[in-house]
Amino acid sequence: MEVYKSKYLHVAFFAEQSLMESTWQSETKMMYTEECQQEFLNYLDAVCKHRPRRVIWDVRTMFFTYSPKMQDWIDQRLFTPSFDAGLRWVAFVVGDDFFVELSTKQAMNENKGRVFISQYFDSKETAKSWLLSVA
Repeated sequence: MEVYKSKYLHVAFFAEQSLMESTWQSETKMMYTEECQQEFLNYLDAVCKHRPRRVIWDVRTMFFTYSPKMQDWIDQRLFTPSFDAGLRWVAFVVGDDFFVELSTKQAMNENKGRVFISQYFDSKETAKSWLLSVA
């Protein structure tokens, strides 16, 4: 069930699996930092409402690289409320963009990001299989 959609981000929730799928769109190549922050806040609203235990972040068509300042913002504003809402496992589906993958990993390695069990995959199917097998 789709729970949020914009030109930058699509979010779906599957209650029977306690799974949220978040997919960045290719329009992110034109996204500003403030817009990215708002998209994360919209995602956080969905997490707090639906309380998933697992999430897939598909960043294969993400063209926005997180600056160190943005990584800190994510750490401060996103991780603790997501954990408090019950999120525990995070799977990332990464593509060929080294910088997007690196900035995503750096954001997850910030202090509060380490509370999640996370893995990186090259397909959504593999990511979903892992998530459904761990809990």
